[in-house]
Amino acid sequence: MSYSYLVKKGPMFAFIIAVVLIAICIIPIVGGMQALDSVPQPQQASSEEGNIFYAAIYISIALFIIAVAAAVLLSLFQVIVNPKAAMKGLISFAILVVIFILFYSMSDAASSGSLAQTIEKFGISAVTSKVIGASIALTILIGISSIALIIVMEIRNYFKNS
Repeated sequence: MSYSYLVKKGPMFAFIIAVVLIAICIIPIVGGMQALDSVPQPQQASSEEGNIFYAAIYISIALFIIAVAAAVLLSLFQVIVNPKAAMKGLISFAILVVIFILFYSMSDAASSGSLAQTIEKFGISAVTSKVIGASIALTILIGISSIALIIVMEIRNYFKNS
């Protein structure tokens, strides 16, 4: 299969695959809703009739794994093929790793209060708690930075185009 063929027919193949996967997910759900509704609400999640959602869950997990693997493999391929152009992305990734390490070192595993009780209840280790805290802090930083960058770029484009 050539690249030009995929460029022309790729979106159609992706659409057909998406429709088939959605049908695979929806058919068991629609077919099993009546049986699921016959089970009392508290027992629905653990009942045999609650298995109607497994196909959708497994397909979602598989698609997520495929997407992550494709992103990693294509990124590595791009780095190998054109390392000079990929240097900017590698530097950005390294900066994110450094910021994550800083947030990780500043994170504190909760030792008291309701958060400590929740951590103990679910058996979360101190390391996992610090990773979660650093991840949340990094996500907030990236979100705020993205919003600020959008605003700055719109203002810049306004004055540049007028």
